[in-house]
Amino acid sequence: MNLLHRLTAFIITLIVLSSCNDVPRIDNTPALLTGEYTIQFHVGETDIPVRLTVHTPNQWSIHNWTERIMLDSVVFNGNQFHIAMPLFNTALDGMIDSDTTFTGTWTDHSRDSLYTVPFTAKILRSGVTKSTNLHVDTLIYEAVFSPDSPDDRSNAIGKFYLQDKHVVGTFMTESGDYRFLEGTHTGESIQLSTFDGTHLFYFCANVQNDQLSDGHFYSGNHWQEEWFGKLNSGAKLRNPDSLTFVKEEKIPFTFNVKNIAGDTIVFDSTDFAGKITIVQLFGSWCPNCTDESVFLKDLYKKYHSSGLEIVPIAFERSDEFAPAMSFVKEQFSQLELEYEPYFGGKKGTASEVFPMLSKILSYPTLLIVDQHGQIRKIHTGFYGPGTGDDYVRNCGELTHFVESLLTGATSEK
Repeated sequence: MNLLHRLTAFIITLIVLSSCNDVPRIDNTPALLTGEYTIQFHVGETDIPVRLTVHTPNQWSIHNWTERIMLDSVVFNGNQFHIAMPLFNTALDGMIDSDTTFTGTWTDHSRDSLYTVPFTAKILRSGVTKSTNLHVDTLIYEAVFSPDSPDDRSNAIGKFYLQDKHVVGTFMTESGDYRFLEGTHTGESIQLSTFDGTHLFYFCANVQNDQLSDGHFYSGNHWQEEWFGKLNSGAKLRNPDSLTFVKEEKIPFTFNVKNIAGDTIVFDSTDFAGKITIVQLFGSWCPNCTDESVFLKDLYKKYHSSGLEIVPIAFERSDEFAPAMSFVKEQFSQLELEYEPYFGGKKGTASEVFPMLSKILSYPTLLIVDQHGQIRKIHTGFYGPGTGDDYVRNCGELTHFVESLLTGATSEK
């Protein structure tokens, strides 16, 4: 066999071997096409849609109305991927099935027991991103959740913007808001959803004239409730500064928490003397708390030199100090917060740490303390950027109140 024949036979052999199924690919890098995808999270018989964009193989993003959550840590092992969600102790794990589809599970590691929700995803062939800038109609609904449950019944205001059949907006409650919701409003039904890494929400209801009926709300696979609503441009909720109060003015404001080293720290009036202190009761699992932390970060930078201090106290889903505070510290690092977090205990124990207060209803809750160690304001919940004008007003009112206390503290020096 001459050289040409031997070379031809060698090439044919390579082609045959490379076509065998049991021969691994030299390049195992998944080949998802760039573009916009729809993820369907499967909760029972309900599918919850979320928008996702693949920018590059290792950079994706989640879209909720005007919110974009960048996923810069997409790690591949062959056709399998792992994404540690930013800010929250959750992850997306899955497999690339083709260049336009993938499947997997969302896992919430902040919970005591294994918590997973499966999903499937496929590319949107239309490639058209809905506009969120041109709003034709504003719809304000007065809503009631769990109307038949004395323990869980709660009021809310739904504020939505409708363009054709595309609807965006949020629900505001007395404990915060449901952040950036997006979906469809056909005139006969409304569907809204969001996924921010720690919460997966889905709302649906029938539409008849000015009424929303037969509503259902799903929070992941652990909670669902009924709700209804009606158009009411004058709908109001209770003042968030009135929901929690000091039971007796004579009871001293003092509390015990743990610092990041695990040592017990006792705060009393001497720790507040001569400055204005914001005590933030929060959870690292709570998106409203994260929105509030971003606001407090800016407030601290502006007024720390004038005497403002911030004492954030975490109430986590776990009462085990080491794992709970490990992620709190990681979240503070990602947010680039310049002050130290403390550990108060498990999620439901805030009222035990602060017995001088009536029932603490929500995370977050802010306690604003003057230079004499007196609580001057208790603000329940936080309206984040998904509430638009209410967010601006909320931040403005809190900022103005802190400024007025700082001015008073300075004048007494």
